[in-house]
Amino acid sequence: MAKSLKDKVTDALKEAVGADARIELEDAPGNEIGGLVLSGSFATKSFGERQDLIWRHLDAHLNTNERSRVVFIVTDTPDEHEALKRANA
Repeated sequence: MAKSLKDKVTDALKEAVGADARIELEDAPGNEIGGLVLSGSFATKSFGERQDLIWRHLDAHLNTNERSRVVFIVTDTPDEHEALKRANA
């Protein structure tokens, strides 16, 4: 059985940042997906470095059609994510 797009994206993201990362993917309108990756490994990386890392791995693991269906991936450390949640509470 073929892997779903979410499974392929999850595998690529785990390879990019490690199996201990928290990965949450959601369906978006238009048969697309987006999500969140929380990883302590992002602490030493700039926003651009985080995004480059993620999209490089997605490009390597997905075909053009699959890649076009991934609309966003938020890349935060767990501490950054908690701070945002507190600020929005």
